[in-house]
Amino acid sequence: MISNKFSLLYIEDDPFLREQYIPFFQLFFHDVYSAKDGEEALFCYKSHNPDIIILDINIPKINGLEVAKRIRQENEEVILIMLTAHSDKEKLLDAIELKLTKYLIKPIRTFEFEDILTATIEKLAKKKKKENILYLSGGFKWNKKNQELISNKNDSIKLTKKERLLLNLFCENPKMIFSNDDILNNVWENEQNDYNPNKLRIIFSKLKVKLDCNIFDSIYNVGYKLKGNF
Repeated sequence: MISNKFSLLYIEDDPFLREQYIPFFQLFFHDVYSAKDGEEALFCYKSHNPDIIILDINIPKINGLEVAKRIRQENEEVILIMLTAHSDKEKLLDAIELKLTKYLIKPIRTFEFEDILTATIEKLAKKKKKENILYLSGGFKWNKKNQELISNKNDSIKLTKKERLLLNLFCENPKMIFSNDDILNNVWENEQNDYNPNKLRIIFSKLKVKLDCNIFDSIYNVGYKLKGNF
């Protein structure tokens, strides 16, 4: 069932509920971590940096709202799902600034968790996919994960090994200007004896012809950079 690399931290002081839900969560997530109190929760968060956190509002040592507040101060992106009893609903007024993805009233039925987790995983997957794409000039896109150059017609463009290394270097640091030496060290790797400045000019020239577009700017006496506002 698992088709993602996402992780979850489940914070619940009731050992029966932890034992009941951890195997269920493991059906959805690549990694599932658990904590029984606020101190352990913060330690687990810092150790594992999970994508999603499900926490009870009432947990020992440090309550759930304070745990969520401390985590949110460090990370505005992590998904927080708060569990609360009917009697604790008023406390959620203090959680407005925590940007909770959802709060659930206990007891929670399995199908409620399933619906929320499925929707949350889909949202995370779309976000990760978007983060892996860098938009270049000329309508081209670079897929960082696959190191693939995609045309404005969504076709994959065949690249040589050196072209791929060159594009990966620039797309990993799209705001940087790279000198000839920078490019030499990263693209020619262990073939530096086979390098000369003409070969560098040739690789840029061939890419320009292949793409029918120049996606690089040449900075006189400095180096090269990607075109565009990143």
